[in-house]
Amino acid sequence: KPEARSQKPEARSQKPEAVVSLCYKSSNIEPPENKRSGGSNAAQKLIKSKHRVKEFGEVFTPENIVKQMCDLCEPDISAVDKKIFEPTCGNGNFLVEILRRKLTSIPKKLRKNPSLAKASITDFELYILWAVSNIYAIDIQQDNVSEARRRMQNMVFDFVNDYKNSADFLSALNTIIEENIIVGNTLSDPSKIIFFDFTPDFEAKTFTISKHTLKEIEHTFENTTTANALKLKQAIQQLKSPPPKKQRPSLTIKKPKHKQNKVQIGLF
Repeated sequence: KPEARSQKPEARSQKPEAVVSLCYKSSNIEPPENKRSGGSNAAQKLIKSKHRVKEFGEVFTPENIVKQMCDLCEPDISAVDKKIFEPTCGNGNFLVEILRRKLTSIPKKLRKNPSLAKASITDFELYILWAVSNIYAIDIQQDNVSEARRRMQNMVFDFVNDYKNSADFLSALNTIIEENIIVGNTLSDPSKIIFFDFTPDFEAKTFTISKHTLKEIEHTFENTTTANALKLKQAIQQLKSPPPKKQRPSLTIKKPKHKQNKVQIGLF
């Protein structure tokens, strides 16, 4: 068939940009406009290079898709106290949108410019740090992580543009972003990936900090559930006796039957 003859060569010569368009063929979502130009659209490029697409499968999610996916996770994704984990964050397209939503959820009554002589951190700044600290992310590429960190910092700076920040706030912001947006491989060894939980005390203007590996976090979620008052007993019983984990399919090779052995011997 003509289609069959042309299918394989087309697959070989297909440009990485074409991979992105496959995401839209089975959906009602319109693909974004071409974002190859530089300047303000640089962060919206869908790929960095053909080599990275081939070597790492690296294709970035466009802004309109990011917004639609975040909309599906509302209202939790905008809540300052809710934690979000992005296992393959790329250059931060999801991170900056999630952070933007969390920042806009901070009560407006807290946005008061303190006296220039006041050196201690304010409730408003503490809320911002809390929002930032509840976003965790990993990427295998160092340049992606560096760019994601920088974009998150810029998002905060734009948010507090007319606000006089304390030096303590700026130092804490950099520390939290550096510790929770990190280079790593989510699939290889989650016991070596470490995150920090920051719980604010608004009266003392301090954070209680606790360390967790990704494996510990996964284990915690496996042993955590939500239930209303009517179903508390049922939920506790399920935690006491969880269903058995699905085992991976066996990779053992079955031995061929006796007749098949005779045929193989005859062939060779």
